[in-house]
Amino acid sequence: MIRKKVKSSKNKIKSKNEIGITLIALIITIIILLVLAGVTINLTIGENGIFRAAQNAGKNYMEAQDREIAEIANFTNALDSILSGRK
Repeated sequence: MIRKKVKSSKNKIKSKNEIGITLIALIITIIILLVLAGVTINLTIGENGIFRAAQNAGKNYMEAQDREIAEIANFTNALDSILSGRK
């Protein structure tokens, strides 16, 4: 007795269902990625974003550097006047 395998319609239906689930999973994944991209863009470019914080840090650094140079100049002048004997 030789038995032949008969393909049933159940296999075809199962594969169609699997394709449908895969498409739904793909759509959900794309939506999640779009939401994450929106949040990331807002965090980097927004009012309190990373770029704005970096710009503010750069400005603060330059201001601190200017204050430090001025304080060193004042200290140097005071030290020179003390060493030269005039107060």
